[in-house]
Amino acid sequence: MSPPELWQFRFSMYPEKARWALDYKGVPHVRHSLLPGPHAAQLLPRFGQKAMPILRHNGSVLKTSAAVVDYIEQAFPNPPLYPSDKSECAQALEIQQRFDAEVGPPLHRAVFFEWLTDTEYSARRFAFGQPEWSQRLYVRAFPAIRAIMRADMGISEAGAKQGLTVTAEALDFVARQSGKTGYLVGSRFSIADLTAAAVLQATCLPPEFPVPTPEPRPPGWQHWLNRWKNHPGCDYVLRIYREHRGRSCEISA
Repeated sequence: MSPPELWQFRFSMYPEKARWALDYKGVPHVRHSLLPGPHAAQLLPRFGQKAMPILRHNGSVLKTSAAVVDYIEQAFPNPPLYPSDKSECAQALEIQQRFDAEVGPPLHRAVFFEWLTDTEYSARRFAFGQPEWSQRLYVRAFPAIRAIMRADMGISEAGAKQGLTVTAEALDFVARQSGKTGYLVGSRFSIADLTAAAVLQATCLPPEFPVPTPEPRPPGWQHWLNRWKNHPGCDYVLRIYREHRGRSCEISA
């Protein structure tokens, strides 16, 4: 049986959901890491879309992070990410859907509004893991790629302002919701926590996130992080990463 194959951006919240689910369950898998911009030509002919993550396994192709996680949960049930209680499971899946659809996109617009201004640092974060020659070429091409990203994602000052509000509300929610048990649903780690932490990781850049962000960071990056550093929601995100992110199960193709 062939291992699962995951197409991903390394530095992106939705592929992080898929990676985390595979790693959490100890599933050896192959990762195909692409660069934002050039990725479209690689994915569109093969899969008919340029969004990631995309998971291929045993003839199945899953094309959204929620679909990927659901497949992983069914194919590799232990340890479970879905609560066994039906009511709690429904609540966890609702939180996943909310963070995927309502929090992630505006947060992306807000964070990239500040981060994309620095060409070399941002380009090298997106190209992390690529050969040095490839990183240098990507830095040179990044101004054009940045313009495409801004257009595709609707990155603007107005969008960034809305994203700041949504991000603050999401951090408020996880701080409040986890106050009793430490988790968003019930008393154990679930898909709700995985999704919320993966989406919100950009507010605090947990050390366990698989792409390093070395200091000194550019002003745009640091300004963004300083805005959230004392928020209790970031304490939740950092703790969830620290306690549950675990080791990578990536294998070579």
